[in-house]
Amino acid sequence: MDYDHIRLLFAERFPTGGFSSCDFRPHFDGYGHNAYVEIVPEASIEATRALAYTRLTEMVEFLRPLQSLFGPHDRIELAVGFPVSVKPTCRRMLRGWISTARLGNVQAPDFAAVGGAFGENDSWFVGLWPNAGD
Repeated sequence: MDYDHIRLLFAERFPTGGFSSCDFRPHFDGYGHNAYVEIVPEASIEATRALAYTRLTEMVEFLRPLQSLFGPHDRIELAVGFPVSVKPTCRRMLRGWISTARLGNVQAPDFAAVGGAFGENDSWFVGLWPNAGD
């Protein structure tokens, strides 16, 4: 598979993110892919959370038409977080994985409904707004 092509297309669409691939055989019969986007916090926790879910949805919608370029047993991890300059630790807000074979079935906001797993980091907001997490 030409995962370098996907990486270049992803970087063009999401300049604050990245896409990488790794052969995970024999752990499972395919490649593990990582797609992430960095965002800058908005004025509030709620607005930042909404932006993160928007970026997650955009990544899925971007990758959906490329589904045929993945192997039949590949998996993809999707993540949204902050740049190091914004938050040096606990940067990841959202993270999850799905089988690339199920990309066509993913529907926001329930990204896990197709057999994957998605979650929100419980402390991503700490230190970004006064008194957040106290």
